[in-house]
Amino acid sequence: MIRVSDITVFLKCPRMCYFINNGHNLVKDITPAYIERLVLKELALSYGSAFNTGDAHSLLDEELNRLFTEIRVIYRNELTGIDEDTLANSVTAVRSCLGNICSNLSSSGDFYANDFVQDDLLLCSLKSGLTGSPDRLVKINDMFVPSIIKAGNMPQNGIWQGDRIQLTAYSILVEEKYNSVVERGFVEYARRGEVREVVIKRHERRKVLQIRDKIKKLKSGVMPEKPKDAPCGYCGFTGMCDVKPTLASRFF
Repeated sequence: MIRVSDITVFLKCPRMCYFINNGHNLVKDITPAYIERLVLKELALSYGSAFNTGDAHSLLDEELNRLFTEIRVIYRNELTGIDEDTLANSVTAVRSCLGNICSNLSSSGDFYANDFVQDDLLLCSLKSGLTGSPDRLVKINDMFVPSIIKAGNMPQNGIWQGDRIQLTAYSILVEEKYNSVVERGFVEYARRGEVREVVIKRHERRKVLQIRDKIKKLKSGVMPEKPKDAPCGYCGFTGMCDVKPTLASRFF
């Protein structure tokens, strides 16, 4: 099975995906900005409740207090060794975004009026050979639609291409699970409190399957070439990546 998370890593850098799938652990630099993103992603799960209350700001403020005490339980591995001051500063940084978040929630009222599934979302498709867990499923007119939560910057228009491919992969999984056709999905940009609807397109379905096949080659030990725009400054594999490309890597 190819994980949807492998597809997102492949889009960042095929070599990073190669190392992860060949027994190497990616060591992440746990920066305050990274911790902020974890907090924002958890907080976004409460945006629906905040929208439906009379005082969204107060509810989210209380949620941040809860997350300060509980987020270590949720992200045990990621936050091991992080001191209280660092965590508190990240929570404070997120708290400074609440005014902007709350002012934008009303624009997504139709989205938050739906029912959500948040538990036991591990999906597997024997037909496509994919597996993964969307952040949640949205139930709309008895149909399930995938939604992903992103805590980074939001593009001026539409959504990032990587988010589109990830959402398409989840749509394929949802279709097999519920024997349905998924025509759209959602990306929730947590830092802004905005939700953008996405039409699932044919060429992106094709792209998901093409990347799946390339990852299968990675798992067999074929190292791809490093792309020119590889995020080397943020990669824990830099030390082992400086090798010559192989003939087989040209297939990537």
